[in-house]
Amino acid sequence: MWYKLYLLTGVVLLAVSLYKFKQSIDFIRRSERTVGTVISMEDIDGAYSPVFAVKTKENGQIIYHHAAASHPPAWDIGEEATFLYDPGSPHSATMMSYFWLFNWAILFLAVAIPLIIVGAGYYLLRPLIKLPEGTVIAKK
Repeated sequence: MWYKLYLLTGVVLLAVSLYKFKQSIDFIRRSERTVGTVISMEDIDGAYSPVFAVKTKENGQIIYHHAAASHPPAWDIGEEATFLYDPGSPHSATMMSYFWLFNWAILFLAVAIPLIIVGAGYYLLRPLIKLPEGTVIAKK
């Protein structure tokens, strides 16, 4: 019975993962590429998170607070990184790296695949593991 729930949950998470992947691809297609420079470091409970000044194509500036923090700091003030932003929504800036662009699609897929394998495996192998009639299982 549980294998059906695993299979259903895995298929739903796979669909959500594909949807998030499509959203990421659409964002990449309509976005502009730009450079951001670390202007300061935020201290978050002893870990340091960089704050970037991201230049837009229209000579504007976006302040981007990076979500990852580390101790010791992984970034130095003045270092540069590549960013993508949607010109229609400049505050949608995202660091151009595989994980930051596809993070939710990756996480949902990482949970969906084992659930689909386990659910489908039990569903497909269930007819093969039936015991012949008259077989007695010894109980201790």
